[in-house]
Amino acid sequence: MNRLLLASLLIACNVAAIAAEPPAVAQPADDPIIAGHAWTWGKGTVFEAIDHCREVGVNSLEVFLMGQTLSAETGDVLLGEVMPDDAVAKLQAKCTASGVRIINAYIGQKQWTRIGQDEAALRVFFEFGKKLGVNGFTGEPAEKQWDMVERMIKEYGVTFSIHNHARTFEAEYFGGPYPYWDPRETAKKLNAQKRDPRFGICFDTGHAARSGLDTVEVLKAISGHCISMHLKDISAATLDAHDVPYGTGIVNVRALLEELKRQHIRGHIGLEYEWSDSPTFVTDVGNLVRYIRTPPKP
Repeated sequence: MNRLLLASLLIACNVAAIAAEPPAVAQPADDPIIAGHAWTWGKGTVFEAIDHCREVGVNSLEVFLMGQTLSAETGDVLLGEVMPDDAVAKLQAKCTASGVRIINAYIGQKQWTRIGQDEAALRVFFEFGKKLGVNGFTGEPAEKQWDMVERMIKEYGVTFSIHNHARTFEAEYFGGPYPYWDPRETAKKLNAQKRDPRFGICFDTGHAARSGLDTVEVLKAISGHCISMHLKDISAATLDAHDVPYGTGIVNVRALLEELKRQHIRGHIGLEYEWSDSPTFVTDVGNLVRYIRTPPKP
């Protein structure tokens, strides 16, 4: 009896230990790479964003290097290119334990202003990305910064995607009107300058729709240059429209997914959902993944 009791206790302990471990996130092999975006959960920490990725069933994450708190455990440490090595190690350990990989990092406008024409300052970001193991970066460097960005692309073997905001976006370092609101014009410049094929576009469908663009036509026009996407549906074709779950707004998300499949997009689909005030926010984000992975009804 004692042996049976001991065996039963051991089995119970093993079952409890297995149950305590978070389930592995397995992304179907034939699906596009779907990545959570830390901006979606920007009011929380990076560690929390990693946990949320697991909750919605994705194993990739795009982060932004614009001052998000790393974790409650690390206190005031912010995710960024000058993060201490011990904090980097904790982030790497969190990713490994969670089964969620950071695949892309967004460099913000204030960072480009600070970088200016200082290639050494830009290199710090690429070195940080190397530590994280990212596939590439996203951001909006001024055109006069493109040459050094391309040199970093070639040296580090990663991609760089130029993101589009809405046409009214402003940032002083551009020295004039916002140049990237229509990705077709960005693609024309990349093509005319014969830039490295890893130097492309991150197409933000929400901002494009807010600018009055036909997102499907834009995606077709930038074929060969679209590396990644911030896939959004929005409530109306106005600059103040908020994000909504796929298939409930004005963006033809299903047609976009078909076009991405046709183009064999090389990067990822970023789930950047900015309507954090939605009363069903948690459900909304989960539905984004389900929409992408659910085949359309015949």
